[in-house]
Amino acid sequence: MLEAIPYKIRSYVFSPEWFYGFDSIIELIATIVCILLVYYSYKCFKLTKENKYLYFSTAFLSLTLAFMAKIVGTLAIYKPKITRTSLGSSVHQTFNTITPNDINALAFITFVFFSLLGFMMLFLIVSKLTWKNKGVLALMFYFVILATWMSVIHYQLFFVTSFLLLLLITYSYYMNYLEAKTEKTRFVMTAFGILLISHAFFIFVIYSSTMYVLAELVQLLGFIYLLVPFMLIFKKK
Repeated sequence: MLEAIPYKIRSYVFSPEWFYGFDSIIELIATIVCILLVYYSYKCFKLTKENKYLYFSTAFLSLTLAFMAKIVGTLAIYKPKITRTSLGSSVHQTFNTITPNDINALAFITFVFFSLLGFMMLFLIVSKLTWKNKGVLALMFYFVILATWMSVIHYQLFFVTSFLLLLLITYSYYMNYLEAKTEKTRFVMTAFGILLISHAFFIFVIYSSTMYVLAELVQLLGFIYLLVPFMLIFKKK
């Protein structure tokens, strides 16, 4: 599950061997969904002129970059036969000092950073904190940097941190749903609730690779569900 390199950064592979490649396909779909969320959020901003939709678009862009980094990292470990092509051979010879483990580890760090940054942005949106407060933004960015560094020491800290952020986000949207009780708020609350469940599974991948499979599938469902309210807003407008 996890291959450690003595005195170096680690490579991170959580998937069971029979799931190799399938997780990358799921994450590719999640990337496409996040891109659609970026698109619909920005369109909602253009239509409503509400800044929160622009912030949503920025947050989903960060999550898009996170998934793209993770796909690159996992494919590096799965060792696709790209070096047989002339282009792949040239690239391999140019960067022959960079191992697949190095690529995977750097990609995972990038994934952690942009994931936490995206979830932190979503937390700022739901908390209704003003983005004009530079002190708050600086503190939050420091928290993301610190959490990323701690996650390099032990990856489980990343899953715990993202779970706590999603817990706060889900609770805030639950309170928002109780107040508004609209179809849109119900979809958003449910979507983040599903994402919260997926990250609860992620926490336990250290004990079972099957948890990783469940987490990937549930997480994809959460992002797809999150796409619905933005499509509804865009359709109505």
